[in-house]
Formats: sequence, C-alpha cells, structure tokens
Amino acid sequence: MWRNYLYIIFLLVLFLNEKGRAQGDSVKVYKNNILPSPSFTYSPRTDFVLGVYCLYQFKFDKKDFLTRPSNFNFYYGTSFKGHIFLSTEHTLLTNQERFYLKGIIEYKNTPEILYGLGNQSSSDEFLNVNYYSFELKERVLRQYQKSKFVGLRVRYMHIFDVTYQNRNNENIPAPALNGNNGGYYPGIGPIWMLDKRNSILTPTQNYYLDIVAVGYLNSNGGAFGTIEVDGRRYIDFRKDSKSVLALQLVAKNTFGNVPYNELALLGGKQILRGYLLGRYRDQHSIQVQAEMRQRIIGRLGITAFLGTGTVYDEISDFQFLKAALGTGLRFNINRKDPANVRIDFAWSLVDKNNGIYITLGEAF
Repeated sequence: MWRNYLYIIFLLVLFLNEKGRAQGDSVKVYKNNILPSPSFTYSPRTDFVLGVYCLYQFKFDKKDFLTRPSNFNFYYGTSFKGHIFLSTEHTLLTNQERFYLKGIIEYKNTPEILYGLGNQSSSDEFLNVNYYSFELKERVLRQYQKSKFVGLRVRYMHIFDVTYQNRNNENIPAPALNGNNGGYYPGIGPIWMLDKRNSILTPTQNYYLDIVAVGYLNSNGGAFGTIEVDGRRYIDFRKDSKSVLALQLVAKNTFGNVPYNELALLGGKQILRGYLLGRYRDQHSIQVQAEMRQRIIGRLGITAFLGTGTVYDEISDFQFLKAALGTGLRFNINRKDPANVRIDFAWSLVDKNNGIYITLGEAF
C-alpha cells in the first residue's frame, strides 16, 4: 500500500517539474499557476491523515511587479479512521498592495486528545474527544504606509456534536470544562501588521510582525478575548535565497470566560512540531523556533529546526519549558514563484512523541 502512495507522489512531482520547464523564461508578465500537492501527517496518537492541496497563484494585474502574488489554497484530507478535513485559504493583495485580505473557511470532523489544562498534564491521563467544527476567519487590512497595514479581523467558530470516550473508548459524560459541549463564538477586533517579506508562501528575506486583539461572545454565556503576536525574521546569508535562517516568536493571551478549545495551545504542524496540537493548553502561551533552510541542488532543499515554548497561567510556569527538534526536505513546485512542498520529521524532547508532516508551504 505504501509503495502505491509513494508512486503517486513521485508521478505528481514529475508532472509538476515538466510543467515548470515547459513554461520557459520568455514570458514578460506574471504567469498564473494551478499547482496540486500531496499531503500527509502522522502522529502515534492521531494515526495517518492523507490529503491533497491545490494551490492557485495569481495576480490581479499580471504586469504589476511591485505586488506580491495572491493565492487560493484548497485542501481535502481524510484519516484511516474516517475523519474528514476540508478547507480553503486565501491571501489576496490588490494592486500596489493597497488592500490585504487573508482568511480561511474550514469544516472538519476530527478526533482530539484532551490531556487537561496546564503544562504539567500527564501523558498517561487523557480523554478522546470527537466533534464537528466549522470555522470562518477573515482579516481585511489597508496599507497606510509602505509595508504597514491596519484593519479588522472577524472570526466565527462553531463546535458541535461533541462526544467523549475514556482510554478504553467507552462513552463517558462531558468533563467539567468550559465549552465541554461545544458552542459558537463570533468575534471581531483590530489588527496591525508590518509585512516586508519578499514572498507570502516562501519568504527568504526581511521580517514580519502581526498583532491582533479579538473580543468574542460565548454562546454558553459571557464573553472572552484574545491577544496574539506573531513575529518573524528571515536572514538570507548569501543574498540568493539558498541559505536562509528563519526565526519566529508566537504568543497568545486569553481572558474571560474562555472555552477550553479556544485556550492557548502548544504544538501542531506549524510550531513546536513533534507535539500534538493541544497537548498542552492554558490561559497563555509563548513559543519560539529557528529553522535553517538550505537549497541543495535545483528545486531540492533541506532544513533543520529547533523550537521551545510553554503554556502558562502564572509567570512562574516558565520553568516548565518544552522543546522539539526536527529535520526536513523541501521541493519547489514552481520555479518562477517558489512554493515548496515540505516534508518534516519532528521529535518532542519531553513527551517522546514524534510527527511526520507532508504539506504545502513553509511552516512560517
């Protein structure tokens, strides 16, 4: 079975390589592209998830070389246990980047492992949670100075049909946690963004800073709020995008009557890879990572990454830092406007967990 999967991936990559060569270098205007890509994730707790991405890269004005390309990204995935994941993401930049729109629409039926709250939750005590969710998230920003944007973020999250099982997969009552039976949470708030990256999908130079505060209504009663910060720096050592050090800091703070699935989470396929998303959760989180990206030959590259972070309720919890490391491969499926398929192998250094991720686009 695995040989069949590898054969399909090989044929897909070969097709993309030949398509890129056929386009040639003589085109004077931007060439819109439709690029399919395989997706695969694995963790011992969540099993295998196979899927496919379809990326559409384009410009509203093909002769506008001052504006970075926009993109739509469609994804469908399914696990061996029958769970489904369906989403569409977009980043839209109008001419001269006067307006910047970024959002996601996602529907999924997914399992989740709930270890409890705090950064000292035991890996031996957990609940299996199954639920359906629908998320709509959009940010609309206007450029008021070069590379500086201000605007609003709106988000709607609906979680429903929530069930819980113990370690023996026996149905049990919902635990005494806020949001234990799901609910819906509409929110809105301001954003300030500084974005000097040379590329949205595959940045190699400059920096990015994003600060967003959102207030939510809680269908279970009350309200809550979040403040999130995302800072990134890209150092191109040789000024040719072949040897790049990427750095990131992400922080989230929550306040009020926060549902447990809206708390600050550690892990996932973007940061602290190797930890399950939500392995640790609490009122606040801070995570940092560094990744060295080295192009080897042609479209092929390798990476090595290291991250650390924690969730916390009190400042004293910072002594319980978690760490993860990993390595990966990169294959560029678009020579003219780089878009990497990334294959990452990651290991957590505290829980002795690991993860494998095949997806489209860099982690950050």
